[in-house]
Amino acid sequence: MASKTDTLEIVLARHGKPQLDHWAWITPRQLADWIPTFNAAELPIKEVPPDTFKKASVSGVVVSSTLQRSVQSAQLLAPLRSIDMERVFCEADLPHSMWPFPKLPLSIWLTVFRVAWLFGYASRAESLSLSTNRARRAADHLIGLARQHRSPFLVGHGIMIRLIAKQLLLLGWNGPKRPATGYWQYTVYSYPVETAGRDGAK
Repeated sequence: MASKTDTLEIVLARHGKPQLDHWAWITPRQLADWIPTFNAAELPIKEVPPDTFKKASVSGVVVSSTLQRSVQSAQLLAPLRSIDMERVFCEADLPHSMWPFPKLPLSIWLTVFRVAWLFGYASRAESLSLSTNRARRAADHLIGLARQHRSPFLVGHGIMIRLIAKQLLLLGWNGPKRPATGYWQYTVYSYPVETAGRDGAK
């Protein structure tokens, strides 16, 4: 008997571009109302890049978070397949405050609060530490799916994709340190496994 090397894959893909008015002027208090509205937003443009569609079509299983932009993207990528939706893959929370002022463009508040989150600010949100722990559970779940289906395809979110990728690298998977996080972009992580086989088997 001789061993052969096979390769498991995990594909991390970001959802399509949702409806988002970056130029709307809002206060931090209004951001609290905007977040759930955004999480329920659908994709205004339902065109999928051919290469991403092709990669999803040859995957062993397609999974997504439970947020609408991720679910709808997964359905567009795999229109004839069942999608497994899991909360563990949802985006890391965006912290916010209830300040009634100042009023600034939405894009500025999104950047300010996300940077603050990276430095430990987690008001009304899951902390970076908790999100990292969840990313580890997500990575473990994807690895389990890879063992069952060989090549799971996750339709997820920018920050959580980065956190999951970091966990996969720590667990010995091969892939880029910084995954692609543009809309519809995907990154492949691989892991070689030895399987038993006979000498000369084809």
